Amino acid sequence: MIPAKFDYATPSTVEEALGLLAEHGDDAKVLAGRPSLIPLIRLRLSPPSFLVDIGRIKDLNYIKQVDGHIAFGPLTTHHDIAFSDVVKRKLPMLASAAHQIGDPAVRNRGTIGGAAAHADPNGDYPTCLLALDASLVAVGPRGERVIAARDFFVDTFTTALQPDEILREIRVPVAAGSRGTYLKFRRRSQY
Repeated sequence: MIPAKFDYATPSTVEEALGLLAEHGDDAKVLAGRPSLIPLIRLRLSPPSFLVDIGRIKDLNYIKQVDGHIAFGPLTTHHDIAFSDVVKRKLPMLASAAHQIGDPAVRNRGTIGGAAAHADPNGDYPTCLLALDASLVAVGPRGERVIAARDFFVDTFTTALQPDEILREIRVPVAAGSRGTYLKFRRRSQY
């Protein structure tokens, strides 16, 4: 199906993106490498009149260990998470989940921020972020706010993000000296 007509912008800074969201209000949607948003637009299930593509904002793609947590920029791809040495060492559950998302095309384009902001209950990241007691940082015209994952994911496809906010960072705590927790599942034999 051909999507409904919409305008499209590619800001180069977070401030520029926030300005576009403020200017276009509820008619704007943010695109952050979200492979799940494109089918919704094509099927006219979520037709924006204005699309703000933050995929070119360079300082939103990172993985860094800071003060007892690992911080992820919202544009960090599933591939980057799956193959990050620090994530494999400190948060192996998250690395394992990232490695199993979709296919190589989705892993190379899809982002942790897009998956979190989309809040698809079938997605791997919302469950992982809840289990790992993560915090998500939103930025908007009123400044920055830190939201616990349990409060961020409100309902199916619904988050605590306001229409004029952008997900700025995801923080996952790690214990000092921790090698992380890795859940192993054993397959039970059939009787």
